[in-house]
Amino acid sequence: MLSGCGNLEARLATASTEIGRQNAGVSLPALPARCRDNMPRVTPKAGEKWRAVQGRWQIVADGVDRRTADCAAFYDDVRAGIGAAEPLSIPRG
Repeated sequence: MLSGCGNLEARLATASTEIGRQNAGVSLPALPARCRDNMPRVTPKAGEKWRAVQGRWQIVADGVDRRTADCAAFYDDVRAGIGAAEPLSIPRG
């Protein structure tokens, strides 16, 4: 009979730990401001050759790709820090 009480105590401790974890919630840090920036627009200038326009567009696109990678790494680190198994759903606003 004593082993049954020990088992009950362990189950109660596990349950209370889980209830506490769920009630604690998750407090996410603020998303870095640059992660919300829109991609800059590249507009042709009068007399500019299309190769130059394409080159400027490529520079802008590379910058956006770097920003996207930085933002993804930031939230991967946050997710790892809180032990989340699934990707976090970040509301857009």
